[in-house]
Amino acid sequence: MARKMSAEEYQALGREYYKLKQYDKAIDTFTTGIEACPTASLYDYRAATYEKLDNFNASVKDGREMIRLNKKDVKGYLRTASVLEKMNKPETALGIYKYGMKNVPVDDKNFKLLQQLHDKLTRTLSPPAAMDPFTVLPSELAEMVFEYLTFRQKVNCMRVSKGWRDYLSKLPKLWLHLDLSGARRPVPRAFVNTMFKRSEYRMSRITIHRFEHMDVLHNLAIAAKYLTDMELISLPHKSSPALLEIVRAAKNLKRCIIHETITLSHVESILEARPLLEHVLFNASDPMASRDRTGQWPVTLNNLQSFTMHVSGGMYDERFDFTRFFSRTPSLRSFSLKGLTNGNNPLNTWPTDISLLPPLTSLSIKDSGRIRVNHLPPTLQSLEIHSLGFRDSLAVNELLLSKFPELTHLSLSGYENVPADFLHLLLDGIAQLDDGPEALLSNKPLVSLKLGVTVEDGDDIDLGTTLSFSRRVLTPALQHLTMPGMKCTDDDIEALVRCKTGLKDIDLSCTQITGAAIVMLADKVPTLESIK
Repeated sequence: MARKMSAEEYQALGREYYKLKQYDKAIDTFTTGIEACPTASLYDYRAATYEKLDNFNASVKDGREMIRLNKKDVKGYLRTASVLEKMNKPETALGIYKYGMKNVPVDDKNFKLLQQLHDKLTRTLSPPAAMDPFTVLPSELAEMVFEYLTFRQKVNCMRVSKGWRDYLSKLPKLWLHLDLSGARRPVPRAFVNTMFKRSEYRMSRITIHRFEHMDVLHNLAIAAKYLTDMELISLPHKSSPALLEIVRAAKNLKRCIIHETITLSHVESILEARPLLEHVLFNASDPMASRDRTGQWPVTLNNLQSFTMHVSGGMYDERFDFTRFFSRTPSLRSFSLKGLTNGNNPLNTWPTDISLLPPLTSLSIKDSGRIRVNHLPPTLQSLEIHSLGFRDSLAVNELLLSKFPELTHLSLSGYENVPADFLHLLLDGIAQLDDGPEALLSNKPLVSLKLGVTVEDGDDIDLGTTLSFSRRVLTPALQHLTMPGMKCTDDDIEALVRCKTGLKDIDLSCTQITGAAIVMLADKVPTLESIK
C-alpha cells in the first residue's frame, strides 16, 4: 500500500517546481496537497504561483481562503491586498488592510507592517492636504472669500507664503478697515503706516487698541480723506488733548466711539470740533475742575442721530442740560445715558413740552436715584428706564401725557409698589384713549418686555393679570419676556401659556416657579428656544 504524503511534503515538492519555474506542475502539487490536507501555507504558495502566471483572480481567491482558515494570521491579508493593488483595486485592498487590523493581534510581529501598508495606501488615495486657492479659484472669487475674514485673519494669511503676501497686499479693499481690536501686544507705528499704504490711502475705518503713537493717528486722520468711522478701545495715559486734535483732523468723521474714560468737557469739545458727527459713544467723568465750563452744549449738532454716554464716578443730573441738548440735536433718533446721580429734583432739566424733543425712536436712561420723565415723544419704538441704587415708586401718572403708538420694546426696573394696571396705563393710557378706539387698535404690540418691578399687593392680582391688562402685551408679536425676581408662580405660567404668543426666550430667574412650569412652557409654547 502506497504511503500518503503530508502537507509539508507537498509544500516542499511544489516549492522545488516553483524554483525551476515549472509553475503548472507547482500548482498541481499545491492543489493535491490542499485536497489532502488544506493549510494556509499551501494556499499562500499556490497564490504566489498563480500571481506568477498573472492569474490574479485565482490568487485573490486563495488569499481569501487563507483569511478564512486563520483570521489572526497576517499573511492572508498581506497576500490578498498586495494582489488587489496589482489589479488596480486600491479601495478594495485598503478594506482588506482595515479588516486585518481588526483581527490580527497588536502584539503580532507583523502587525506594524500591516499598519504601515494601510497608512501608505491611505495617503496615496487621499488628495493633497492643502491646495493653494489662487491656483484653482478665479481671482474675483478668491477676493470675495478674503473679504469675509477678520482683519487679524487677513494679516495671518499674508504669512502663508510670499505669493499670498504679494497678492493680498495688492487688494486695497481688504485694508479699508484697520482693526486692531485683536491686538495682543503693543502695535508698532510701522504696521499702521504699512496698512494705510495697502489701502491705497482710502482707509475709511479704524479700530485702535494697544497703539500708543498718537502722532501717527493724527497724521493718519489728516491723510485719510475717506475716514468716516473711528473707534478707540484704549488710549495712552493723558492723551485727551492729542485725541481732540485727531478728531479735528478727521474732517469727514461720521462715527466716533471712545471706550476710554474722558471728561465731560472733552466730550463737549469733541462734538464742538466735529459738529457733523452722526453716531457717538463716550465713557465720561465729571471732575470738579471742569464743571465751571461744561454742560452748556454750545454747538448745534444737526446730523447727530445716535448719542450714548456712560458716566463713571458720579455726575449729578443738573450737570446735563437735557432741554438744551435736545434743542441742539434735531435729527437725534437714539439717546442713551447711564450713570447720572440725582436728588430730590430728578431730571429737572428734562423738556417741559413734547414739542421740545427730537423724534427719538430709542431712549435709555439708567440713573442712580429717582427718575421722573413727564414727556416722551410718540415716535419711541424702544424705551428703557432703570432706576439704580434704591427702589423708587413709578409715577405712572407723570407718563400719561405721552403716547406710545410705535413702542415695541419696553424695559422698566428699579421700581416698587407700581399699580397692577400700570402696563395698561402706560401703553393704553388716557392720552391714547382721547384719540378714540381706532387709535388703540392701530398701536403696535410689544415685541420685547423686560420688567424688574414689584406690583402693589392685592388679593386677586397675579402676574398673568398684570400682563393681560394691556392688549399690546400677550400677543403673537411678543418674542422676548424677561421678569427676573418678580412675584411669579406656576399659576402665573399656566395663565401665560393660555395666551398665544410668539415667545422665543423667557427669563424667570429668581422667581417661585417649579419644574412643572418649565414643562408647561416647553409643551405649550412651540416657538420657545430659551428658558432661563
